[in-house]
Amino acid sequence: MGFILGLNIIFTIAYNVAIYAACAYSLFIIGKKNNVSNAWLAFVPILQYYIIGSICEEYELLGLRIKNLQWVLCIVAAVQVLASVSTVFGAGIIGLIAGILMALILHKFFYLFDPSKATIYAILCLFGRLPLAIILFLVKNMYIQMSAGAYPYPFANKL
Repeated sequence: MGFILGLNIIFTIAYNVAIYAACAYSLFIIGKKNNVSNAWLAFVPILQYYIIGSICEEYELLGLRIKNLQWVLCIVAAVQVLASVSTVFGAGIIGLIAGILMALILHKFFYLFDPSKATIYAILCLFGRLPLAIILFLVKNMYIQMSAGAYPYPFANKL
């Protein structure tokens, strides 16, 4: 039983390191290709969302324009992590709201690269870090199709 538990722990650590490395590498390449300042932040957990936020610039939700998205997204990612390890009542709902906000912003991010697949990419990212790592790896060599300011906010006034 102890041997299996040890293998499970080793596999879990290796899996998480591989996912982290794939996301970090892909975000670093995306950041460098798009002239994001401090692209090296892609290698810092939580702060790696700075790259996505820098490219998206801002987001409009329910008539509210969210600026400085690079830092807002880092905070949202930190809230997700804290909600996932918290036993406080309501933490699950806060994590769910943060996850939905993250998916909406990721939709904008993916839309800038591949408008035809942005919705499916954002939905897949709701299922964890593995789909995110795969999708980031797929888009890392794509060029942005439009500027962030030209992005039509499809959900801004429909929620």
